[in-house]
Amino acid sequence: MRTNRSRVLTWQVIIVAGLLFVGARLSYSSDAPPDEWKAPARAAKKPNPIAAGAVSVAAGKKVFAGNCLACHGPLGKGDGPAAAAITPKPRDLSNPAIQSQTDGSMFWKLTEGKQPMPSFEKLISEDDRWNVINFVRTLKGKEGK
Repeated sequence: MRTNRSRVLTWQVIIVAGLLFVGARLSYSSDAPPDEWKAPARAAKKPNPIAAGAVSVAAGKKVFAGNCLACHGPLGKGDGPAAAAITPKPRDLSNPAIQSQTDGSMFWKLTEGKQPMPSFEKLISEDDRWNVINFVRTLKGKEGK
């Protein structure tokens, strides 16, 4: 009698674990539409204090190369060498939907992070996060290249 209960309990655990696994995989499937990741309104309105000049863009490109390129790729396409191992896939930063976001929104996302992207609050200085945003703006219109 105990072995039957034990087998039933074992199968119930296996079935529940399987359903949880399948549910988790479906929610992070690359075929599923990406979820909305919106910055709070107050953060989105924050202006970029660093002018998008050549010095800032060059500094942002250097920081991007050291911290973002592995996942987002050299042109921000989401096709970096580490991208294949990441779920959900890194976003294409040249995409108009990304480019239409405010600098404040991008800054908040860089600062806060969201799995699988880490928070860069303690990894990159505030000025360098703004510089990265100025560099990312140069990727606009390169979505088909």
